[in-house]
Amino acid sequence: MRNIILLLRRFSVLIFFLLLQALSLWMLTRYSRSHQARYMELSYEVTGRINKRYSGLLNYFSLGENNRYLAEENARLRNMLASNFTVIDTSVMVRRDTARLDTMGMTVRKFIWRPARVINNSVAGQNNYITLERGRLQGVQPDMAVVGPSGIVGIVTDVSDNMAIVMSLLHRKSQVSVMLKSTGTTGIVEWDGKNPQLLQLKGIPKSTELQKGDTVLTSNISLNYPAGLMVGTIAMVEVEKAGNNYLLQIKPGSNFFSLQRVNVVENTLLKEQQEIEQRIRQKPGGS
Repeated sequence: MRNIILLLRRFSVLIFFLLLQALSLWMLTRYSRSHQARYMELSYEVTGRINKRYSGLLNYFSLGENNRYLAEENARLRNMLASNFTVIDTSVMVRRDTARLDTMGMTVRKFIWRPARVINNSVAGQNNYITLERGRLQGVQPDMAVVGPSGIVGIVTDVSDNMAIVMSLLHRKSQVSVMLKSTGTTGIVEWDGKNPQLLQLKGIPKSTELQKGDTVLTSNISLNYPAGLMVGTIAMVEVEKAGNNYLLQIKPGSNFFSLQRVNVVENTLLKEQQEIEQRIRQKPGGS
């Protein structure tokens, strides 16, 4: 208490001056309309700037929640795309498929999209994996495709109750059936384990017309991915040393260095297709 009294005594003149200044300003703005208007204008401007900064701060801290809402909305819109359905031949159908149909009863849903958050991601190794915060309890199973905002990402290989492991396109064992958007020519995209910014497209014949910058999409014979999804663009055209095919360097559509939100895509007819193809391979003469 003694120190407070000494402090007040030491600065008593300054404190008295500030009080007189405040009193004079109050009297000036109270009894002078011009000064009062100027004071109100200045106070509104200061208040507006403070509110703007405060609003910006709130928006910054709500970015995560807004991103989650956007991811869920994107998944909902993707689920409405016509490419997620396939036509059923009603002329030979004995009984209706148990999968969900559209209102006309003519098509069956083939693909279901689910948003997921990336919680771990590697790009430095030769066999890279991504961890998602969505697992078995949220509908994720092995062999489901994973798609980012600007291109495909990989395939789910393992799941727990609430998490999933994805084999990234940046994995030596990754193989994706793709096609050139310009010609429809199909090939296989792999990764040689070297540059994480370049994938390799093999199986494109030298007779194919192509050029740098052409778009590469998932093909219609891909088991896991819906057809027509962005894979990347041709960055470099090379010729295989042995053979009649190109070796194309592909710049992936997805930026694997900044993945945060993805969609897990379920092919509801995948198991059925795998089973029937497995049966034909087991028959005599099957390949």
